[in-house]
Amino acid sequence: MKHPATKVIFFVLVCSLFTVSALAQITIMEPGFRAVVLNSDLSNPQDITIFYPGGVYGANLFVTEYGTDTVSKINPAGDRSVLSTEVNYPVAILFGHGAFGNHLYVSESYSTDGNIVRVAPTGVKTTFASGIDSPLDMVWGPGGAFGLDLYVASANANKIVTVSAAGAVSDFLSNLDRPSVLAFSPGGTFGEYLYVTNTDDGQVVRIDANKNVDVFVTDLPRPIGLAFGYNTPFGDFLYISDKNTGKILKISPSGTVSTFADGFDGPVEIHFSEGGLYGNDMLVADGDSGRIVRIISLGAPTIIITPFSGEVEQGPFTFTFTVSDPQGLSNLTDFHFLYNGIDVTEPIVNYLIASIVNIDESSIEFSMTGITLPSGTNTIEIVVSDADGHTGYGKVTYSIQ
Repeated sequence: MKHPATKVIFFVLVCSLFTVSALAQITIMEPGFRAVVLNSDLSNPQDITIFYPGGVYGANLFVTEYGTDTVSKINPAGDRSVLSTEVNYPVAILFGHGAFGNHLYVSESYSTDGNIVRVAPTGVKTTFASGIDSPLDMVWGPGGAFGLDLYVASANANKIVTVSAAGAVSDFLSNLDRPSVLAFSPGGTFGEYLYVTNTDDGQVVRIDANKNVDVFVTDLPRPIGLAFGYNTPFGDFLYISDKNTGKILKISPSGTVSTFADGFDGPVEIHFSEGGLYGNDMLVADGDSGRIVRIISLGAPTIIITPFSGEVEQGPFTFTFTVSDPQGLSNLTDFHFLYNGIDVTEPIVNYLIASIVNIDESSIEFSMTGITLPSGTNTIEIVVSDADGHTGYGKVTYSIQ
């Protein structure tokens, strides 16, 4: 869609709002990116969640600290505070949605009777599921043939299990070799698979909905984290952290491996933000150094949407998105507005134009009032592209009661 009035880009909060420091020892192998430290006072950080549930959890980044049995939250200025010290051996962390509710889920790992717990905004934990041998990572099913259950890597048992919204645990696939981190592919050139790091084998394997397994890449020293850069300035690649070499590797859809960044100290999980306060940045839990490293794409489109996910339970409400581009709005070439996965840009273009409330050379703000959504889970995604080949992406999910 190339309507002039909808050449928009979402602007992450101005960099001066973030207390970060340059990271000279980390080398980015491609131009147009910069690494900064968001926080360096953590004890063996393992995983990050950057989904904003809103409400009493607040718009924070949440981190598991394995070294101190702590779940911490970090505000956009990089300041750390403790959410909970009740979680034993915390590793994986994510927010629920749909039937699972807007709870914060954390895995209690490295035990034969590992639990998945919910952590309340007060820091109090309750057990959601138990009996999982060393649950190292969790990811939500994408729907379709894979369903919507929670998928968990049971590392010591060499298998993947699923957990229902009622907390029931079922085996999905066995005979893996210490599965560590899981990621569902976005489709397209990567297909519709569950990608898994088989850490002890130095492999990344992919699994289809019929539980067929094939090796995607091999001969990696110690792969841990993986995340897809789809709809981000980092491109349509799979990114993998290698704990032994301190590298972030970049994998093409054909399986070609190259080094994207070097100089980390025991990197674990990788996550891409979905617009908002952290733009479309890459966030890395650098375990041995105790840091969260933020890799920023310089000059790329970024997106802020309000209300945050989880802040709307009924309508009508006002949906607002704000746009800014350091290159100017004239550098934007494409815009797409998706509702529940369907591109509705063209049918609502006149509504979008009418909802513009502020515009200048580098920013634009839209305010869409009186929005009412049907009961259930509703997802809104906004994708913009620029003349330099960058992509900006914003996403919110509202569970309407």
